Amino acid sequence: MKILRLGLPGGLQMSVTSFSNIFVQGYINNFGSDCMAGWASFNKIDQICLLPMQSLQLSATTFSGQNYGAGKIVRARKGTFAALLMGMIIGAVLLCLLQVFPDQLTALFNREEGVLYYGKYFIRVCSLFYIVRVWNPILAGSLRGFGNARSPMLILLFGFVVWRQFYLFVMTRITDSFFPVSIAYPVGWTMCSVLMLIYYLKFTKTLKEESFS
Repeated sequence: MKILRLGLPGGLQMSVTSFSNIFVQGYINNFGSDCMAGWASFNKIDQICLLPMQSLQLSATTFSGQNYGAGKIVRARKGTFAALLMGMIIGAVLLCLLQVFPDQLTALFNREEGVLYYGKYFIRVCSLFYIVRVWNPILAGSLRGFGNARSPMLILLFGFVVWRQFYLFVMTRITDSFFPVSIAYPVGWTMCSVLMLIYYLKFTKTLKEESFS
């Protein structure tokens, strides 16, 4: 039951988020086949860039869980913020690489002029938020290490599904510009990062006070 209590929320969150991405793809498709192919190229590159963040997430889960079990809440927090610092450094390095070589990276998957334009656009816009994006997986992983899997699930579902879909629904009715749609992912990342950080600080502060009482 403990395994299910910790594992099911994460699985549910990933499943619902993946399903909601179909609707994001629908908005992208409205701008034509070149845009669709450019988006696909960016997604492949983005999945590679996400790997270091996922590794830090797993490390934060393990580190927080071990220290929480030992009653060392302060050390668990320090470890999490060390992981955040490493993640932001990695995000900054990836940001620089993606800003300098967007054409070459997109050309790995498609060399058509229209596809290169959209692929380069997505890479340059979305990569600007990589430093903030890393907060989500690391803080969520740390909270799961504390045995709290439900709260990160709810925060991520709100940011990646509810807020993102609401944002796209409103913006596509205000304007037919491509830019608001292109930052739909970063909008969700930023919202999740802010909410996750606020909740993490509040949650760990409560744990620390309880451990000292």
